[in-house]
Amino acid sequence: MESHFYYCSCQLAVLGCEPEPYTVEAGFTNGSTTGRHIVSKMTITTLSGGRANFAMGSVGGYPGAHSGGGKIDAPAYIDGEWAKGNPEPSSGLISHHRISAPIPDNAEAKMKTMDNYYQNFDRDYGSIQVIVDGPRVRVFYTKNCFGIVTDCTPKKGADPRAC
Repeated sequence: MESHFYYCSCQLAVLGCEPEPYTVEAGFTNGSTTGRHIVSKMTITTLSGGRANFAMGSVGGYPGAHSGGGKIDAPAYIDGEWAKGNPEPSSGLISHHRISAPIPDNAEAKMKTMDNYYQNFDRDYGSIQVIVDGPRVRVFYTKNCFGIVTDCTPKKGADPRAC
């Protein structure tokens, strides 16, 4: 009986030592800086294997369509399809685009840099943004600090381009 108990304790100790991924509370945003686009499929897979859906249909501005989001760790892969719309209403689509690619390995480091940038900004909520512009797609992690209502003083030596 003791050896069975000891075995279980060792198993729990091994499982308890695995580091948890760096996660953030984030809203999900989809948009464009070059006019009307249709985002029919856009999925980000995270380092831990979670998935977030950014296919929010028609978008025409920045930041664009927004969903509540949730807790998410660093993005690792993007898979999507979108089309650029003709600027004239009801006049069809100009071009179709696809992506299936890894996101650079430093995404987690960049998220940590942004989360530790402000000296007095307590808000731990950010936004993951997927921006499509014709054939180009970009993924951003942003923190919104508005100096009118919040102290947006950066920490001493903080550099958002550090990664």
